[in-house]
Amino acid sequence: MTHAAHTFDGIALASYLQPIFSLPHQRAVGYEALLRGIAPSAPPIEPFDLFGKAIVEGSVALLDRTSHATHLASAATRLPAATWLFLNINPSTFTDAAYAAELAALARACGLAPERIVIEVLESGGTELARIAQATHAFRSQGFLVAVDDFGAGHSNIDRLLTLRPDIVKLDRSLVRTQAAHLRDALLPKLVGLLHESGMFVVAEGIETEQDLLLAARSNVDFVQGYLFGRPAPELVQTASAAMLFETVFDTLTQMRHAERLASDLLLTPYRSQLEDAIARLSDGASTEAACAALLALPCTSNCFFLDQRGRAFSPALPGAAARPAGERFAPIADPSTGRWDNRAYFADALASREQLIASAPYLSVTGASLCVTLTVAVRYRGAWIVVGTDIDWQKLSTQAAAIL
Repeated sequence: MTHAAHTFDGIALASYLQPIFSLPHQRAVGYEALLRGIAPSAPPIEPFDLFGKAIVEGSVALLDRTSHATHLASAATRLPAATWLFLNINPSTFTDAAYAAELAALARACGLAPERIVIEVLESGGTELARIAQATHAFRSQGFLVAVDDFGAGHSNIDRLLTLRPDIVKLDRSLVRTQAAHLRDALLPKLVGLLHESGMFVVAEGIETEQDLLLAARSNVDFVQGYLFGRPAPELVQTASAAMLFETVFDTLTQMRHAERLASDLLLTPYRSQLEDAIARLSDGASTEAACAALLALPCTSNCFFLDQRGRAFSPALPGAAARPAGERFAPIADPSTGRWDNRAYFADALASREQLIASAPYLSVTGASLCVTLTVAVRYRGAWIVVGTDIDWQKLSTQAAAIL
């Protein structure tokens, strides 16, 4: 679909739309407008080629503004009710002091309220932070929402992002499609959680397979976009088939979480039981060594430790069957005896729920430089509250999970 009034260097410009879905709503909530050049008897010209030509000719600002006029005129007749239009914008255009008001006026002239438009700006390291912040405020004051595009690629910087605080962050496809398992499975959910805590919605781009969608859902992103739901097209993509994809993914996640909880409970059961027995023997007057002997003998026990109410060790930690020699590389952090550990969640949670066994999530132990799970219990001992705990080598223990799952 072209608009005769919108051309660039003799090339007719067209607006292609790609849907953006809300995972919890399980429907399209917006469409990204993507520029195409239309030439007779030739495939559509991609934005990269159009803007490459504009860079050579020194007319990037002209093409950028003309693209917005093209998208707005096209969306006026095509954009479904109660959906957003996502518009890409060059950082230099975005920081033009007068452009927010100009674009708002153009949108209204096309019959679209600025509140229905999301301005996508590339988080470029080459643009001064203060100017980007001022532009973000200017566009918001006109009613637009502001999104940072392609976060996670190029000049992306979490500090700049938290300073700008856009309404929406679009994660670069490289974060979803990376083959690095630690990034996929651990860092992405934490990044999404940080953005949510900072008051931003999150879009995962580049969703091409059901596995990509599963990762996005597991990471708790809000919105998804990609070829799995349809390529950019001159007409609206039919989105009815996406509902079944979402249902399948949500059902799979429910099953996975249930299986993981079951596996974790089964794996930790002997360690829970032996820690409880150790507490009982300690209360009956046994020494720490005698009280914890059975627990220390379990194959994945790294240690047992004993902390007073200030989080300091009042008795030496005892090495378990999975204890590893510190080695020279991590020797500076190997000895926990002089430390104070009351700022650790496993300590605070134990004191908050006294006489109840607390299990931490897996984390990197600062004393062992290995992934571990810590079990703790706060109990009365010789007239004072103490925290007794055990570190479990989670990497070693979790290798057994595959057989259980």
